[in-house]
Amino acid sequence: MTEINTKQNKPASRRKKKYRLKKSVKKKLQIFAALLVVIIAAIIFVSNRKSEKEFREEMEPKIIGMIRVDKYSDLNELHVKFARANGIKGFKSDKELKENIEKHLSKGELVKIENSKYYVVDKLTHSHPYLTPEASKLLDDIGKRFQQKLTEHKMKKRYFQITSLLRTGESQRRLGQSNVNASSNSSHLYGTTFDITYGKVFNKPKLDKDLEIADGPAIKLLSEVIGELRKEGRCLVVTERRERCFHITVK
Repeated sequence: MTEINTKQNKPASRRKKKYRLKKSVKKKLQIFAALLVVIIAAIIFVSNRKSEKEFREEMEPKIIGMIRVDKYSDLNELHVKFARANGIKGFKSDKELKENIEKHLSKGELVKIENSKYYVVDKLTHSHPYLTPEASKLLDDIGKRFQQKLTEHKMKKRYFQITSLLRTGESQRRLGQSNVNASSNSSHLYGTTFDITYGKVFNKPKLDKDLEIADGPAIKLLSEVIGELRKEGRCLVVTERRERCFHITVK
C-alpha cells in the first residue's frame, strides 16, 4: 500500500515543482512591478500638474507685447480745484469716515465702488472704496468704452484695476510717509478722484495673481479711452510714471 501511494504522489510532486518560480526570478518580477507602479504614478502626476497649470493660466502668457501709454500731465492744482468744487467736504480721519459714511451713502453724496463687469478694485491700504456719483459714472464710462475697443479690435476681454479711491486726511498723511509724490492737498480727499494702474489688466473680474496679464495692446487701448474722455472735457488726467497709474479726476 505504501509503495503504491509513493508512485501515485510522484506525478503530483513533479507538477507542483514545474510551476514553482525560483526565488531570484520572483524577486526580479516584484522589483519590475514596483518600478512600473512608480513610473505610472509619475506620469499621472506630471500630466495632472501640467493640466492644472494650463487651466489656471488659461493658455495665456503673462506678458503680451510692450506696455506703452499716453502721457497726460494736467496740473495737481487743477485736480484739486475741480475736486473741491464737485466733491464732498472730506474726512479728517478714518474714524470720522466710518462714523459718517452711511449718511453720505443714504443721501447719494457717495457710492460704494466694488468689482464690476469692467474693473477690479485693489486691496486698498491708504484709501476707501467710495466716489461721488459723477466720478463713479466716469469710471463706468471708461469701462464701457474700454470693452467696446477690445471688441472692435477682436481682442480678449480684460478688466482694469483701480488702485486708489477716496482718502481721508489721516490716510493721506500715512501715504505721504512712503510716497514722496503724495501731496498733502490731494484731490483724492473729495471723492472725485481715482487711480487706474497701467501695469497690468485681469482676464477675469477677480483680484487674483494668477489672473494678472501684462497685456500691452489692451493697456494701450485703455490709455486711448482715458485720453478721449479727457479731450471731451470729462476729466483731468496725470500719467504717474513712478506709481504706474493714471490719476483721474472728474470735471
